[in-house]
Amino acid sequence: MVPQTPTPSARLLRAAAAERAELARHRTRLLAARASLREELERIEASLGEVDDRDALLARLTPAAGGVPAAAGVPAAGGVLAADARGDAGAEDGGHGGATAAATILRGPAIRRAAVRVLLEAPERPEALHYRRWYALLGEAGYAVAGKDPLAVFLTQLSRSPVVTRGTQHGVYAIDRDAPRRLRARLAELHAGLRTLASAPGTAAASDLAAIRERRSQITAETARVERALEEAETLLAPPRPVRSATA
Repeated sequence: MVPQTPTPSARLLRAAAAERAELARHRTRLLAARASLREELERIEASLGEVDDRDALLARLTPAAGGVPAAAGVPAAGGVLAADARGDAGAEDGGHGGATAAATILRGPAIRRAAVRVLLEAPERPEALHYRRWYALLGEAGYAVAGKDPLAVFLTQLSRSPVVTRGTQHGVYAIDRDAPRRLRARLAELHAGLRTLASAPGTAAASDLAAIRERRSQITAETARVERALEEAETLLAPPRPVRSATA
């Protein structure tokens, strides 16, 4: 007869369970460390964006202050910036940037959504554009940005769009058509992270449970942000619906 394989001893089973529990705790700590590093990277990216945006806004003052010519391919101060000057002067008019009565006033996220639609519907269909020219296109489409400094408000909202990314040239922004796929992939990562936390052993120490709760809260908050961004991205980049003819 073939000898029966011995069953693992109770001591071995307890040791294996303890080892798995320790691995699960270590994995949770690694996930928390990874999330912390990602958040730090996002803060750095945001700070870099603020530096770029502030530099771009200061560059608007350069022609008037120092007589330095505008960069190649960038509208001169007499074009879009003339509209900005009217906007500053029109702050007394309710902060509408000198908009005419016929213009549609935009505020908050509506600014970036309208800006993306205007660029996507432009006859030349550019994928990237300098923010000054983009701002001008928005005005030509019949929109006005509310605020004492409309261009600054426009630039801030543009940088917050989930489907807009910085181009390779200074002051140039581009449509990120890969945004929905990227956001869906991030959502999958977040959901996987929640599942990992849910499978943490019930015998975890109190300190580990506190870390798990904190991480779960972070993942939940980020999930909500990514879901909103994905909804906005899919809405903006969805192909236009075919128009039915009246005789159809």
